[in-house]
Amino acid sequence: MSDLDVQLAGAGATWPDGWSATWVDREGGILRIDGGDSAELVVVEGAGTEWFVTVRGRRLPVTVRSWRERVLAEAEVASQAAGGPVDVRATLPGLVVELHVAAGEEVEAGAPLLTIEAMKMQNEVRAPRAGTVAEIAVAGGQPVATGALLLRLA
Repeated sequence: MSDLDVQLAGAGATWPDGWSATWVDREGGILRIDGGDSAELVVVEGAGTEWFVTVRGRRLPVTVRSWRERVLAEAEVASQAAGGPVDVRATLPGLVVELHVAAGEEVEAGAPLLTIEAMKMQNEVRAPRAGTVAEIAVAGGQPVATGALLLRLA
């Protein structure tokens, strides 16, 4: 099993035999790829798992993920497709300053659910997918720890 999963424009990609890559200007993102009797200069931009490679004026999206990142992404897609309940948990400790939804309310993916204040910064917690607010486990003014259940979407 490969350490990295590479997707080029949404399709699996592998490095062709006999080809090599050498940084011309790593900070500037200029890479030279050589394959036998031909060579190309490409521009590489991005960070983390999301990148863009520009070859011959064509900008291509590239996703590079470790095995763990790929498994987690597949699990997230599968859970969203299944439509089962989703526990929304605190990703940082703080104080719940405002609830934006009520139990029984329908929400769209990305809708604001509540606001947590941590280190004098207000952090909006958004819905990971569309659904119905089945349960609210916190109240305004309540302190929460990392990993605490905030609410449940059905």
